Amino acid sequence: MKAKAISSVGKVRKINEDFFGIYEKEHPIYMVADGMGGHKAGAVASKDTVSYVSQHLQKHLAPESTAKEVEAVLYQSVIEANREIFAKSQKLEECSGMGTTLTVAVPVQREEKICFAHIGDSRAYVVEKNRFYQVTKDHSLVQELIKNGDITEEEAKKHPKRNVITRALGTEDEVLPDVFSVDFTFETDHYLLLCTDGLTNAVEIEEIQKIIQETEDIEAACNALIDKANERGGKDNITVLILQGS
Repeated sequence: MKAKAISSVGKVRKINEDFFGIYEKEHPIYMVADGMGGHKAGAVASKDTVSYVSQHLQKHLAPESTAKEVEAVLYQSVIEANREIFAKSQKLEECSGMGTTLTVAVPVQREEKICFAHIGDSRAYVVEKNRFYQVTKDHSLVQELIKNGDITEEEAKKHPKRNVITRALGTEDEVLPDVFSVDFTFETDHYLLLCTDGLTNAVEIEEIQKIIQETEDIEAACNALIDKANERGGKDNITVLILQGS
């Protein structure tokens, strides 16, 4: 496996409140987070969350951990990170109201699975030879409207409240993350994409798939996706992380 990630402040924002993590020691860990809050507080939330979760996972995961064991550790890592971020937001005035999305991926190669923990509207996609599909479900207002049949997925792309999320890490004293595993064949033409909504709100899904599958290598693909989002206005921070099977 190999992974690359790039984060851009975009063309409008002055501060990059996105953060990502790539840890490839005993047990590989990949994550993206999109912070929110007052002056610089979102950047604090996303960076601290990635740090808390990575430390917990590296402490409690072993190379021989099964997918079920990874899921349990992932869940606890998010619960504890939420507790830390929420406590900090209550203690420090400059961090009041801060929170973050989080999408974490932990491969378990011998079981041909990837385990996830997810909260908010940052996303994970699997890119295969003939398939490109989203494995996370947004915790967002428009996703609820789609689920209830009030709007279509096409209408959701332009909905005025498409950036309103219904769950985030650190905004309340308790959090409920989605924790699950998906099958993944670790081959060179199979990819995992983690990204913040600065990418998916600016670039069509079909374009994202085409860039990943047709670009020479994953670092170039990350750059191409960032460039495309910035060409479309770069209205938000943009973070792209691509993992390639091998």
